[in-house]
Amino acid sequence: MIAAIGAFDGFHRGHRALLERARARAGENGGSWGVVTFTRHPDRLFTKFSESETIDRIDSSDIDRSGKSFKSLFTAREQMVLEKFFSVPEVRRINFTREIAAMSPDEFLDLIGERFSVDGIVVGEDFRFAKDRIGTPKYLVESCATRGWFSDIVPMFRDGAGGTISSTAIRKVVSLGEMRRAWELLGYPFFFKSRVVHGNSRGAALGFPTANVEIYPEKIDVRGGVYATLVRCGGKWLAGAANIGFNPTFGDVAERRFEVNLIGYGGDLYGREIAVFMLEHIRDEFRFKSAEDLTAQIAKDTAAINSIASALQSHKELWEAFENVL
Repeated sequence: MIAAIGAFDGFHRGHRALLERARARAGENGGSWGVVTFTRHPDRLFTKFSESETIDRIDSSDIDRSGKSFKSLFTAREQMVLEKFFSVPEVRRINFTREIAAMSPDEFLDLIGERFSVDGIVVGEDFRFAKDRIGTPKYLVESCATRGWFSDIVPMFRDGAGGTISSTAIRKVVSLGEMRRAWELLGYPFFFKSRVVHGNSRGAALGFPTANVEIYPEKIDVRGGVYATLVRCGGKWLAGAANIGFNPTFGDVAERRFEVNLIGYGGDLYGREIAVFMLEHIRDEFRFKSAEDLTAQIAKDTAAINSIASALQSHKELWEAFENVL
């Protein structure tokens, strides 16, 4: 198997260059290819999650004294959607532990050779591995040659402005709510795939019923406010007005919420999974003087969002491809 190795947080445009190279190399020799990745992003091993995250959500080895919290672009379930979306034929996962993090470069490559039937490796030029990240692409090429493995180092992928595309850069863009830019860097819209849970039904009382979407603690925090979205729900695409925040007009929401008003939909979604594709940040969340003022603003937001979502549905092939994997 030709193995593309990496953390692959999001399968952005740079990652897809690795996938395409592995696919091409496998085609040249009539072999197979796939991805070797990790059950948790390596950066999570050395960071601490917030106290609000329950122990069943994280492994105890994720806890460190740093006091910081690593958030990934996509949850494990969302990553599996993307693996199907990009037609990755085989995905092998390594449980990234402190023992693996402490390995020497040769020990790590020995592990790869023992666990997987590898005859070639593809990585990006920024790939580093083993203890203290001392394993470099140059070392990888030399070590693979001694093992009789093919190796290929793929240059960093650059955007139209000449900047390199990385998961770190995309996480920053997403945290700022710059969803159009995120789409450019990822090659597809940033999205959530999550369950609808019970809220306080206030949206319905205002005439705009909303789906209260569960927020997973391991997923990156998105800038609060109102967003234009497209939602895959019940086999259909619907425009959605999403609000992320605390509903400050009423002042009784203690935890951050993610609520989506599915425009023109009137069914019951509790307990169901929906996919919410984030298209554009419309405005920040702010406190209105009255519920009536809020209702008037929601009506304006809905009209604008419906227009934006309709225009962006012109990416027919993209939406059809997601239909097959959600």
